Amino acid sequence: MISLPKLSYRYYLSQIPAPVRKTSQKWGPTIGAILLIAFFVVFAIKPTVVTIVELLAEIEAREELNQQLEKKINQIIAAQTLYNKIYDRLYLLDQALPANPEFAYFSQNLEGNRLNADLTLSTLNYSSIILTQKKAAEATTNSEESQEVSFATGLSGYYPNLKIFLENIFNQRRIIYINSLKIEQNKTGLTEEQTLPLIITIDGKAFYLGQ
Repeated sequence: MISLPKLSYRYYLSQIPAPVRKTSQKWGPTIGAILLIAFFVVFAIKPTVVTIVELLAEIEAREELNQQLEKKINQIIAAQTLYNKIYDRLYLLDQALPANPEFAYFSQNLEGNRLNADLTLSTLNYSSIILTQKKAAEATTNSEESQEVSFATGLSGYYPNLKIFLENIFNQRRIIYINSLKIEQNKTGLTEEQTLPLIITIDGKAFYLGQ
């Protein structure tokens, strides 16, 4: 068996041509610098870049949020300006749609319109209403009927008087819905030469908030 001599690494280095060794020695520092820069890019600069990107995204999101808040603030300012303009007329809204039934005022107003038009009252009916606040709150929760007062009335008189009464009803500020309106002639106890009065039957409802 033939044994080969063990050669050291110096022997292999001595076999490299001199021009190649000089070139390696020349570019060695450059290659080392490049590797060092790559190391810093991967392990040091990259996290910083990621942080900068995240901060830029957060700034953009905050700017968008600020724009939305500014839009909401402008809407609130516009609403406040409008409210200030109509503040002195808010009582009209309360008269049109009161918080409570205000049954006494409504019935007095209806009777006043009848007397002003010089009409004869034949029938007048109202739906049941709740006067106590506690029961009104319970009824408002359980039923929508607590937000209206139904009424039915029968009147008789001549056409000009009926016209005045209806004009007063339709021109008042309280919101009233007329379910039915029936007008007919009353021929009871009159001769052909006499002027025939008219009978008007109204079925309607008045609304309130029920708070």
